[in-house]
Amino acid sequence: MKKRPLWEELGLPPPAKKPAAKAATANPEREEAATAQLRTNCTRTIKTALCSETAHQTQDTDAAGVEATGGEDEGDTPDVTGLAEDIEAALFHHHGSKPGPEYKAAARLLVASLKRNADLRGQVVSGAVDPAALVAMDSRQLATSQQQQEFAHLKDKALQRVTVVGSGASGTLTTEYACKKCGGNNCNYIESGRRDIGKSETWGSKEGATTNRVVTCLGCGHRWEVGLFE
Repeated sequence: MKKRPLWEELGLPPPAKKPAAKAATANPEREEAATAQLRTNCTRTIKTALCSETAHQTQDTDAAGVEATGGEDEGDTPDVTGLAEDIEAALFHHHGSKPGPEYKAAARLLVASLKRNADLRGQVVSGAVDPAALVAMDSRQLATSQQQQEFAHLKDKALQRVTVVGSGASGTLTTEYACKKCGGNNCNYIESGRRDIGKSETWGSKEGATTNRVVTCLGCGHRWEVGLFE
């Protein structure tokens, strides 16, 4: 026999039912406002990067090599507000029109690159590189000419030190590793000919033997070795 509840045995009224907990609902207006604020901040930082020192030092010349005259005095910083807005819009669209982690990371990389790369800034301000092409560039393409030369030097130096196995002289592209210097994961690797033989192999076992893999970050040129257990 089913036991009656205590309140019924005592002749009391049933207890009031607890209201169901309200499920958390998204607030579209708040999310839209947060996205708008994020994009505004991104546009502002892009504009600041475009106005960095030497950003406006490129000069337009006509076909005869005569300097073109404009409404601004020499040395004045051009108004790049519209350009910054176009770049942010292209960046937002390039990342699926969502203010997610990829959009934020790409914005940080782009701003840092524009600040340190005077040649790139000049090309963007002059219109030689349009916003759509700019936001599609990877970290290697955004690097300064000096950094690109360093990348090439490090790559050549690495190729001279190791024996390439199977994948050809250019190495194998991978996103398996993360660079500790710049955080990028666009890398390539080549297998070295050196092997670290564990003590166990000395006694007839190959357990513990490793081969070394030389990994190079394509973003900043940082190079490191990774031991692979066989």
